[in-house]
Amino acid sequence: MKRVIIFGGTGFIGRNLTEYLRESIDPAPQVLACGSRDFDLQNRVSSDKWFSETAQPFDADHIIHLAAVYKAGGWPMHHPATQFDANMLLNLNALDGWKRYLPGARFTSVVSYCMYPDHDRPHPESELQGTEPESYLFAYAFTKKALLIGQQAYAKEFGLSATSAVLPTVYGPGDSFSEDSHVMGALIGKFARAAQSGTPEVEVWGDGTQEREFLYVKDACHGILTVAQKAESPVLNLGTGESYSIRRIAETIQTVTGFKGEIRYNTDRFVGAKRRLLDVSLVHHELGWKAKHSLQEGIEETAKWYSPAAVS
Repeated sequence: MKRVIIFGGTGFIGRNLTEYLRESIDPAPQVLACGSRDFDLQNRVSSDKWFSETAQPFDADHIIHLAAVYKAGGWPMHHPATQFDANMLLNLNALDGWKRYLPGARFTSVVSYCMYPDHDRPHPESELQGTEPESYLFAYAFTKKALLIGQQAYAKEFGLSATSAVLPTVYGPGDSFSEDSHVMGALIGKFARAAQSGTPEVEVWGDGTQEREFLYVKDACHGILTVAQKAESPVLNLGTGESYSIRRIAETIQTVTGFKGEIRYNTDRFVGAKRRLLDVSLVHHELGWKAKHSLQEGIEETAKWYSPAAVS
């Protein structure tokens, strides 16, 4: 990697990936990390202008596509059209710019495991074909599936090179820690703030039995770059291959932050799928890649970054 463009480069994963690229590759590549303030990837005129005036002279050898419109919690259920419209435009303009202005670049998209069907078994990559995602995320998930099809179509017709990495919930330093963030960031924020203020109780959505797979952001960055540089498969799952109950997550965060109060599980709040877990056997076999950080290590580093005074 010598010159890398990152769409969605100002978001949580994008900022960490930019830093990781500059610190982990020697010599460090030039990185063009782009966000909505640089140009509007949803707008074809704005995109075409940026690709012709900025991207083409930059002459990237890698494009990493992270840009997406999405929010956690129940928001996707109430805004399916907003997600469909925005994400299809993002993807179509990214693919068109790649083909027209940077056809020599390797295109790597980063997509979500919400594309997989709603069951509690580990999801292999083969399930991406001929299945439907969870109903409450159908619009967002199908835009991601369309992106995979688009990459394959552009690669076949124009001889381009592309691959994709499927991620579970990513967390770590730089995440969002508000109450409506993804579950790990939201819980770390809640417990850390409660520990500092002496709040007697922290609310956790659901009964605590729902399970999720989590990937620490440094492992996500390493995995994305490994896939971008080495993958031969069109899509690979990146994860730990382990799922954890929200109850275990909450209790681990409670211990790490030193929160002394009670945990109250609210079964009236939105919880989503009962279990989400990736089958990571293909990435192990093809690339030998495995996540390095344990759940405990990742939570400790994230909580310390967010609120050092709250970590015991």
